[in-house]
Amino acid sequence: MTDRPRGRARQPGPNPTKRPFHKARSGKHPGADQSSRRKPHPRTVHDLDPRRAAFETLRRHKPGDLLEPAVVATLRHLGWGPEHAHRVLPMLEDATRFALLFDHLIAHLASRPPAELDPDVRAALHLFLNWYLLDDPRAAYAHGNAAVEMLSAKHKGRGFVNALVRRLGEFVKVEQGEPEDYRALAEAGTPPPLWANKARLGNGRFVVAERTIFPEPAAELAAHIGIVCSLPRYFVDQLIEQHGPDAATRIAVASIERPATWVRPDPGVAGSNELAEWWTRNGTSVEQVTRPDGGTALALPAKVRNLTDHPSWAMGGFYVQDYSAQLVAPAMQPQPDEMLLDLCSAPGGKAGHLAELTRDRAKILACDLTEPKMELIQQNIARMGYRGIATVQADAAEVRFPEKFDGVLIDAPCSNSGVLARRIEARHRLTKDSIEELQELQLRILENAAANLKPGGRIVYSVCSILLDEGPDVVHRFLRGKVGEERREDVWEVEFENYLLPVPAWHDGGYVARLRAPD
Repeated sequence: MTDRPRGRARQPGPNPTKRPFHKARSGKHPGADQSSRRKPHPRTVHDLDPRRAAFETLRRHKPGDLLEPAVVATLRHLGWGPEHAHRVLPMLEDATRFALLFDHLIAHLASRPPAELDPDVRAALHLFLNWYLLDDPRAAYAHGNAAVEMLSAKHKGRGFVNALVRRLGEFVKVEQGEPEDYRALAEAGTPPPLWANKARLGNGRFVVAERTIFPEPAAELAAHIGIVCSLPRYFVDQLIEQHGPDAATRIAVASIERPATWVRPDPGVAGSNELAEWWTRNGTSVEQVTRPDGGTALALPAKVRNLTDHPSWAMGGFYVQDYSAQLVAPAMQPQPDEMLLDLCSAPGGKAGHLAELTRDRAKILACDLTEPKMELIQQNIARMGYRGIATVQADAAEVRFPEKFDGVLIDAPCSNSGVLARRIEARHRLTKDSIEELQELQLRILENAAANLKPGGRIVYSVCSILLDEGPDVVHRFLRGKVGEERREDVWEVEFENYLLPVPAWHDGGYVARLRAPD
């Protein structure tokens, strides 16, 4: 995607009220040589105001829409390229992650409900809370000034914003402690603790109010979780109903704590020990975790910065993939010389894992719906060096191939409810209607996968959702269908099924099942 030309588009026009610098007081031009004029100084990356770009994005952003394309559009409007998005995205991700919590804090002090506030006013207040609570709590006054300056000089809400940010700075404070040991709590079956006067902001940081402002967790768990973890009430109710209060609490907290960065080594290129030693030498902590299939996953810090600096990156020595996603391809139990189909393949990580498990000796066809997704698959396949993977652009719910496959892998489109810590915007799309629409699409894809399968073949169905509606419910609906005169549940077999719930600050969650067709 080409960038907008910067030169003329960015340079201010001449100001007719000022005398040109090169004109003598007598009004005579000192010389006819135009080269004597001073050239305008080019703008540098420091001229970009990330806060202004974040505000311009947030004031127009519709909850649930993807953030990165919105940021890129704002940058282009301001005359900057997409390579600067990383300077704006983090504060927008935090403002989106904690939007419902921020609304709750504002509601305690504002005279009107946050939903009724002017969009510019609400965006300025959310960004103030983001800067104050998550950036530097010591600079509340400066953050307040910056929030007011986001509004135009004639905006009627400037006084309201100025008064409210001062009150918010006094009403809530930041408490910084050590990161919590969520893994130990999960292993003990204990949910993370909850409080009526404070809420987590991630990595050991809390927002603490001067008085009790959150619903009492013991009496109103759903209402409490919905506010402090910024989750829609419908989704929280489903979590409690389907997984119980303790697991629901753990899942909710996981949605606001950044998980580890997970790496899947390719043993044919670089061993896990070799990869880990390099990161350790360069000051990055690494933990090796054995997967159920016997492979090794590497866990690195959430904000690791030197992934692509590793010498094995360009050679395809590893692939960045969450632990939960690394459990999907092994469920296929792929064998060399098999023909395998990966529907909904982008970005290509699971197709690559199938190739790795078969030592690149299976024939794998990876497909997805759009051209950008196909380009992403092809780029990852090329970097990893797999030769047994072909690609085709196709609709997973409709495409029929002339040849049948030994196995079909489906990583179906879903609500992303198991990966909310990474898919920040997804929490604002979690509605009953959206889940029902996704469930129908998932069932159509599963039905079409069966039509492309050999007799006795297997389907691996997976979603990065922890809602029963998108996992076992879809599988059971598929099995209750008929093939000819027989119900599938009478002739198909569920050979394997696994739910992995998220663990805060550790890994994401998801569902995977392997189905065997009749011979």
